[in-house]
Amino acid sequence: MRTAHSPCRPRGGRPSPPRLASVPRAIVLAVVAGAALVACGGGAEATPAVTPGTPDHPRNVIILAKDYTYVPPILDLVPGESVILQVVNGGLALHEVVIGTADVQDAWETAEAATIGAPPGPTPAISVPPGLQGLRVVVASGERVDVAWTVPAVERAASTEWLVGCHIPGHWAQGMVIPIRFIDATGQPLTMSDAPGEP
Repeated sequence: MRTAHSPCRPRGGRPSPPRLASVPRAIVLAVVAGAALVACGGGAEATPAVTPGTPDHPRNVIILAKDYTYVPPILDLVPGESVILQVVNGGLALHEVVIGTADVQDAWETAEAATIGAPPGPTPAISVPPGLQGLRVVVASGERVDVAWTVPAVERAASTEWLVGCHIPGHWAQGMVIPIRFIDATGQPLTMSDAPGEP
């Protein structure tokens, strides 16, 4: 049976993914501290109630990518809901939205590091190992890309921290990463104690 974990207490003995360790420590600490602060109810505005999206009526979720940050600063999602991600690039550079766990972020950071110094022209083809793709949306400057997506179910979503990140070379290191907060329809944050136990 899975044990409950409070996001307000650090997990002991969990090693950082190797590539995340190379990210400036201040950036990683700021993202993690911000997510913990919000989850513990300190200092952040309460999330208003939402109507979770359904396959017939998906909820619109807007993510604005700028040079080198995202708006909103925390992405609220309801596990299992259907959404239309409307990703808008309001910056001058090419950006992307990669949604997934730290392992997914690490896989894309490693894969895209191989494109550093690539000649001008089409973006080089890149891939990550199976199971680590997450969701990736690439948007050019001034572009909007809409993607239909079903948010993972509560037991999967609550099992680890999820992030939104950009891995165009250098962007992650400049702080282009925000946490995902899984909420219920009333806007209350979910924790691992909300996930059903494993059989």
